[in-house]
Amino acid sequence: MPTEAAAGAVPDTVPDAGALGALARALLDTASLTRVLPRRARVAPAAPFPGDRTSSAQALLDRLTDALGTPGVEVVPEPGPLSATELAVSRRLALRPHDGPADEDLLQDVTRRARTAFPGRPVVVSAHDGSPLRCWAAGPEDAPAVAVVGACGMPVGLAAHWMQALSPSYRVVTWESRGLFAADDGSGLGELTGHGLDVQSDDLLAVLDGFGIGRAHAMGLCGGAAIALAAAARSDRITSMSLWHGDYELGGAAPKTPHQRDVESLLAMVARGRRQAAGMHRLLSRPATLEALRQDIAHYLIHPYATPELLYRYGLLNGAIMSTDCRALLTAGPPTLVVTSAKDATAHPAGSAFVSAHLPRARLRTLPEGDHLTAFDAGGELVGLAHEFLHEVTTGDRRGT
Repeated sequence: MPTEAAAGAVPDTVPDAGALGALARALLDTASLTRVLPRRARVAPAAPFPGDRTSSAQALLDRLTDALGTPGVEVVPEPGPLSATELAVSRRLALRPHDGPADEDLLQDVTRRARTAFPGRPVVVSAHDGSPLRCWAAGPEDAPAVAVVGACGMPVGLAAHWMQALSPSYRVVTWESRGLFAADDGSGLGELTGHGLDVQSDDLLAVLDGFGIGRAHAMGLCGGAAIALAAAARSDRITSMSLWHGDYELGGAAPKTPHQRDVESLLAMVARGRRQAAGMHRLLSRPATLEALRQDIAHYLIHPYATPELLYRYGLLNGAIMSTDCRALLTAGPPTLVVTSAKDATAHPAGSAFVSAHLPRARLRTLPEGDHLTAFDAGGELVGLAHEFLHEVTTGDRRGT
């Protein structure tokens, strides 16, 4: 991911505010990974350090992680021994050498700015079964509410573009999947007390409860579209929906892509038990895994594969999303915008077409360009579609209590 700390740059001075700020933000951006690893993540520079700069890089990272309250990382001179997860962290950090230590006042200022940067620190909300949910909110509290329902197992950073695009006009809330993210206090993963699609849709309603929101538009992306559908089918608090590149199980009513079939088989296998998940994790830890991931967001995409326990839980949670027949949920009555792309090779666009055709108040927009992951980028055309539809369905609406 491009940062001010561009790969290959070799400064001859102490780190400046731009370089330090970029590194601090990258450490926070990868903290969801470094918190769940069983040992300190090893990280390598983007290019070999000239001379003996490893110790100075380690000292700077130690000071930054201490100030940020994130797990420490161990600098190694080259990426050869690193796992796929550690390589993803290394690429996001884009380490470069520095000759001297950062000024303490400068370091404290950049870490303060990084901690308070959008979307900020999480608020922990209790699910209806007591599970802790890491949540975020942005935008005016008295504006119509939008719940961004992201893809299962993805860190908040993947939803941040949508939060930022919509929060000037709406109260935008989101959360990370239950049981897949470690607490900031170092206590590790909480217990996974439930994993069905109904439980995950209840989490959406619990997030609304946690922020005092009575009703909301549900914006579901990828597997989050199925969660939004399930929530709307069981509660009239979901007053409208937009479903973006949805990943649906529809029996034989719509085809699936090879990717969908492969992932569903993988999830079914690792959900059988922790032994099976550990065996698959050894394969997925190989550096070649990164070749299939978009490099600028690989540190998000690899999160649910980072440890055997995460992979096992991901098999249960995302497996439930991908295997629960959504046809029974298509009675949901709120107005709905369904968006897909003819070039989506991840979630078959025919699934979106079927959902749109069978929801009572849905319209379909099939875009000629854009793959599955561009739905998370919140590009101009997609944001325009969202704003147009949200204006239509929320005009005159205020937050319900």
